[in-house]
Amino acid sequence: MSNAPGSKPSASVYRRRRITVAVIAVVLIGLIIWGVVAVAGLLTSDPQSAPAPSPTAQSSSAAPSTESSEDAAKKCKSDEIKITATTDAKSYPAGKKPVLILGIENTSKRECDLNVGTSQQEFLISSGADRVFSTVDCLQNREDVPLTFAAGQKEDARFTWNRDRSAPGCKAVSVQPSPGTYKFTAAIGEFESEPVSFKLE
Repeated sequence: MSNAPGSKPSASVYRRRRITVAVIAVVLIGLIIWGVVAVAGLLTSDPQSAPAPSPTAQSSSAAPSTESSEDAAKKCKSDEIKITATTDAKSYPAGKKPVLILGIENTSKRECDLNVGTSQQEFLISSGADRVFSTVDCLQNREDVPLTFAAGQKEDARFTWNRDRSAPGCKAVSVQPSPGTYKFTAAIGEFESEPVSFKLE
């Protein structure tokens, strides 16, 4: 039954009104707090959200060189070193082992550094397009031997060939070189000689 005009509202009506007012107040306070936080977020930046600088470019450009410019300048250049290939004879009878000689000469007017170790040496024997033998195929215990060459200095290294064949990776080769003409080419790293011919009888 409804209240008559002019009569006071009942206690239940007062309670509903107070609850409604309280809910509205809580909502308004929440909206005000959310707005303040949002505005504050726009005015301030979060340093943790910024991407960290990538060290890639800096580290690659700042990487120390393994060789100084002074060391590089001391190295022998291609127009300063002459490599020659010679043998101790022009022809070898059956059973005679050729002695191959790798010659190195500093043809420049300054001293320079060159690695002449077994890690750089190659004694290569060929016959036409046939690669017969190379000391790098079965080389073990490679050794670096840095040497300073004075202007005009000459050095040589010798290798006695057993008249056998070799293959890359030191693979077994059953066929042996037959009598005929062969060519010997000597090399120290990137420096290579002109080939020299010799005969096996």
